[in-house]
Amino acid sequence: MKIAVVGSGPAGIFTCLQLADFKGEVHLFEQNKQVGVKLERTGGGRMNVTNRVFSEKEFSSNQANLLKKLFKNPWVKNRFQLFEKMGIEYEWEGNRAILKSQDAVKEVARLNEMLEQQDNLRFQLNSEVIGVEKKEDQFELKFLSAGVEDIAHFDMVVLTGGGMFRIGRPSDAELIYQLPLQLGHRITGLTPSLSSLVIKQNPLRDFSGISLKAELTDLASGQKRVDDMLIAHHGFSGPLALDFSSVLSGEKVSLNFLPDVKEDVFTAEFNALRQGKHLVRGFLREYLPRRLADWHLFKAEIQDNMTIADVSKDKLKALRKSLYRLEFDHVSTLGYSACWTTRGGIDLSEVNMARLESKRHKNLYFAGEILDVNGLCGGYNISFAAISAKIVAEAVLG
Repeated sequence: MKIAVVGSGPAGIFTCLQLADFKGEVHLFEQNKQVGVKLERTGGGRMNVTNRVFSEKEFSSNQANLLKKLFKNPWVKNRFQLFEKMGIEYEWEGNRAILKSQDAVKEVARLNEMLEQQDNLRFQLNSEVIGVEKKEDQFELKFLSAGVEDIAHFDMVVLTGGGMFRIGRPSDAELIYQLPLQLGHRITGLTPSLSSLVIKQNPLRDFSGISLKAELTDLASGQKRVDDMLIAHHGFSGPLALDFSSVLSGEKVSLNFLPDVKEDVFTAEFNALRQGKHLVRGFLREYLPRRLADWHLFKAEIQDNMTIADVSKDKLKALRKSLYRLEFDHVSTLGYSACWTTRGGIDLSEVNMARLESKRHKNLYFAGEILDVNGLCGGYNISFAAISAKIVAEAVLG
C-alpha cells in the first residue's frame, strides 16, 4: 500500500507526521529542495501557531454552511493536542500563539528531523507533480524530478498544495490548482489573499514606515477589520492589510485612524475644550503621530496655530471625516507570487466533510488551503492545516 502526499507546506508536513502508523509507504512530493519553505517564513520568521478565538467566523468559504459543518469536528476544539503531539511549543501573545523559540527555521528543521526518522516515509524532493490521473484502483502521478519526467503509481493521494503554490514564481490560478482540475474537481473563484494592499496614487505614501492600529472597511460589502497596520509607499501592509485582503470584494475602501475612540466621544472631547486657547494641533497629536496629525489638519483646512475655539462646525466635520472615513479608490491585492494564501479552492460540496475525501474519487484526500477554506492572518491557516491533516489521517488509517 502506497500513499502520495503532494506538497510539504504545513498541511503536507502535518499529514505525513499523522501517518506515522500507516502500514505502507508514505511518499512526500515537494517541488523545492527542502520541506517547509513556506512554514519557515510565517509570522515574520516567528511562526504563528494557533489562536484562542477560533471558529468558522475567522474563516471564509463560498460554501458557508459546509464550512460550519466542518468546524464541528472535535479536532477543531482539540487542536492544541495536535501541536503538543508534534512537539510544537508556543507561548501566548494576546489572541495569538507564537512559536516559543520564535525561530521558524529551527522549528522546521526539527520537524524535518522527525520526518527523516519516520520509517514509512520516502522523500521525493525537487520533484514537481505536474499530472495526476485515476487508473482503475490507482492514481498515476506524473512528476519532474530534477527536470526529468517520471511516473509513479499510488493507492491513495493527499493533495495539499494551495495558495502561494510556487513561492517566488508567478503562476496562473489554473496552474496553482491544476491537479484537482485534472481529476475533475470544481475550483471556486480564486483571488490572492493574506496580501499587502496596493493603492493607486496612494495619498499616504509619504508616511511610509508609520504603524498604527486602524480599521478598514470594504465599501462594497461593508465588512470591517481592525488590527495593526503599516503604511507603505505602495499602500498598506501588516496584520490588518493581510486580514483585510481576505474580505476585499471591491476597489473602494474606507480607513478609520481611531478605531478605539468612538467618533461621538472624540467630538465631545473636542468640544469640551472650546473654552480657552487649546490648539487643535496639540489635541490631535495625543491620538496620532505628529506627521499624520498635521496631515489631517491640512486636509480639513485647519491652520497649525488655530485653537479649538476657532474651529467651525464644517471644519470639525471635515476633520472627523478624514479621521474616521478616509476613502481610497483603486485598492487591490498583490499577485499570487506575493500572497500567503488563496481565497477560494476546491468546492467543498465535492468533498466529504467528515473525512476530507473526494466525492468524485475514492482514496483522494485534501488537506490545508487547497480547499475553499481561508483563515485570517496569524495562525489560523496553520491550525487548519493541522486539523485537516488529522481528519485525513484518521480517514486513511480507518
